[in-house]
Formats: sequence, structure tokens, C-alpha cells
Amino acid sequence: MKVKIKPTQDPEQLRENLSTHLNQVQIVDGEIEAAVEDEESEKKIGLIDRTPGVESYTVDGETFEGLKGRPVQEKMYARLEDDEAVAEALLATIEGYDLIVLEGGLDWELKLLRRFNPDIKQLSTGRSDVFDVEKSLLDEGPEEKVEYDLSEEEVEMLLRFMQPKSLERGEN
Repeated sequence: MKVKIKPTQDPEQLRENLSTHLNQVQIVDGEIEAAVEDEESEKKIGLIDRTPGVESYTVDGETFEGLKGRPVQEKMYARLEDDEAVAEALLATIEGYDLIVLEGGLDWELKLLRRFNPDIKQLSTGRSDVFDVEKSLLDEGPEEKVEYDLSEEEVEMLLRFMQPKSLERGEN
């Protein structure tokens, strides 16, 4: 089956991001077309639904809203220590930051964040010179700090948004 994806911006970057998880991804007239095999269609459509940089997508003639944001392209350090840090990490991912999560943290939340960007890295040690990182969600370090001013309600809303739909309905 063919899926047509309308990017929010930078179609080439979005095509590159999607090509690691979808087959036959190409840009046609400013939109992205991808082939999805029937046996994996639900999983792959879910991936498109959660990919930053997708304005909307069309499957079998039906159009769905995407996550919006911008395609993941710029690296950023993060640490998942509490609910607010997790909510900020989700916002950063939607805004196109490719997270590098530093030691420790919350494993379940990291797994949930990887639903939005499967390529998130986790380091068991401190910062690494291997990555070219200029931004950070952390207070320490030489990188430029990106800050979000979130209320408790916004943090709760973002954490609920991250949850798989089956957990929201109480299913297993």
C-alpha cells in the first residue's frame, strides 16, 4: 500500500528519517511517498503518526493529521530524571532534536520517547565527543541550554500524550 506524507518542512530530511523504517521512500511533488507492506501496515502507519515533521498523511484515500513539529535533525543532550524532564524531552523531539540521553534516568520513559524517534541514543557515561552537540536540556555543560516553561497541567498532558493508546484505555 502507498502512503502519501505531507511534511511540515524540509522534505529531504523527513524522507531520510522515514527511509530507515519504511520501504521505497521518495519525494514526489514536494510530498513523500512510501510503500507499506500489508502485514506491517498498522505498525508502520503508527510510526508515521508519531514522526516529527509530518503535517498530514493519506492512506487509502483517507487523510490523517500528523504530529507536526519539524523533522529530527539536530542533536541535543537530555537526562530523564523526572516527569518534567521527560515532558521537555518529548517537546524537544517534536521540535526536531535528536536526543542523546545521558546516564541513568527512567527506562520506561526512554522507551516511550523512542516511539517518536527510534534513533534516540543513550549513553551510560557522561558526554561524548563522538557527537556534534551544541544544545542541551541540562543545566550543566558548555552547550546552549534550551528551556521550556511548562505548568504541571502541561507536563501531565504531554506524559498522557506519550502513552500508547492501549494503555490509555486500560488494555494490555
